[in-house]
Formats: sequence, C-alpha cells, structure tokens
Amino acid sequence: MAKRRNYRKIIWWTVGVILVAGIVIAGIVIGINNTGRTNNDEMTKTEEQPKVEQKDDNDNKNTEEENTEEIDDYKKITQYEGADPNKAEELSGVVTYASVNGGTLVIRTSIDQYLTEGTCDLTLERDGHIIYSDTTNIVGEASTATCQGFDVTTAGLGEGKIDIIINLNANSKSGVIRGGVDI
Repeated sequence: MAKRRNYRKIIWWTVGVILVAGIVIAGIVIGINNTGRTNNDEMTKTEEQPKVEQKDDNDNKNTEEENTEEIDDYKKITQYEGADPNKAEELSGVVTYASVNGGTLVIRTSIDQYLTEGTCDLTLERDGHIIYSDTTNIVGEASTATCQGFDVTTAGLGEGKIDIIINLNANSKSGVIRGGVDI
C-alpha cells in the first residue's frame, strides 16, 4: 500500500511539473510575440493638418501641397541621425584599433563613406617628426569603407606616444583620420 501512495505522489508531481513548465513556456512564447510586434497606430500616425484661412483657391492649393509634403516627411523612416556622410565634402572616419601585437603595430580604420576605391596614406609622427609612412588601398564594405590595414614592425619606431595620421583620397575627395598609440 505504501508503494501505491508513493507511485501516486510521483504521478501527481510529474503532472504538476509538466503543467508549470507548459505555463512558463506559453508565457515566454507570448512574451516573445508581444515584443516583436509594433503598434500599427504609432506606425501610421499622421499629423493633423492645421486649419488655414482661405484667401483664394491658389493659396489653399499651395498650403495643402505643403502639408502633404510635411506629412510625407513625417512618415519617412530615418535610418541614421544627421547628414548623409556620403554627401559630405570631405572624407571622414576613425581609427578603430591601434595596438602592438607581437612586435607589430596593428592599425585598423573605419571610413564613414561608402567607397570602392582610393588610397589611405599613413604617417606616424613623434614630436612632429615623421618616423614612418605607408600607403594602402581603400576597401569597400557593406555601407562604409576601410583602409586595407597597416601592420608596422615596431623595430625602428622606438617607445612612447606616436601620432597616427591617415590621409584619405577617393572620388575626388580627401580627408584625414587622426589617432594615437603608446608603444
């Protein structure tokens, strides 16, 4: 008789655990579905058109066209804030990595504009004196570009702070990326 009670307890515990697990899994699935949804009201939200005094038919038509343009601009999704870097007058970017690794100074960059060709002219300076220079090609990425990369042996560089200056030249545009590294 004791075995039968233990057997029933095991069955009830198993059923209970399965129910709790099912409830937890259902909650997770519902939570995931709710976080992936967007509120259609917010997506299609439009501004109310301001009331305009009607002076004559031509003024009214111009105002309606201006309001329509404003609403269209409001509905557009802006992927990035600020101006489009591809339309900038100068090339720009940043040194993303500059460090010594096994006796080699490794320098990597990211260029803000999308480019498929061009050059990166590297100059390393210490106290205003050029201690190294090199040139690599620009390599296009998905929406930006990068310099092909600079791997400089540290043998002749000495120790201390080094200024990194990379002159970019592509598509009749130029720009400068600046950085620094301690060796």
